[in-house]
Amino acid sequence: MTGCASVQYGDKNVEASLKTLAPIAGKASLYVCREPAVWVGAGARSTVIVNDQPIGTLKPNNFAHVALEPGTHGVKVKNSPGGESGILDVTAKAGDVQILWVGITGGGFGTLTVDFFSNRVEAEQCVKKAEYAVPSAQ
Repeated sequence: MTGCASVQYGDKNVEASLKTLAPIAGKASLYVCREPAVWVGAGARSTVIVNDQPIGTLKPNNFAHVALEPGTHGVKVKNSPGGESGILDVTAKAGDVQILWVGITGGGFGTLTVDFFSNRVEAEQCVKKAEYAVPSAQ
């Protein structure tokens, strides 16, 4: 994952379905959303990695999604250009819909982070206002 990563968008019908935030029978549904950025960090692309597999390359106002088996999963992001976040372990049960935040803390001047939103309303609004992104071709 070197060089400048581009963003590739997913199918708009899939995006509309994902924005309903409906549970998936027998699976855990994980969304990772990057909120809009004013200017600091807006040019960086964040590749979301779950269990060592990229699920989407995000710029501000994008989200990625993956259906997972119930259990604990490691989530991290790599910025291009930039660094790598730590790994956040997420434990999910079948039928769970979890939404994580990805971005740079401190108003864009801090560290690259993947974390939980402070509340469910913010999390859902992030996904509903964002565009669905899939892993980019490098």
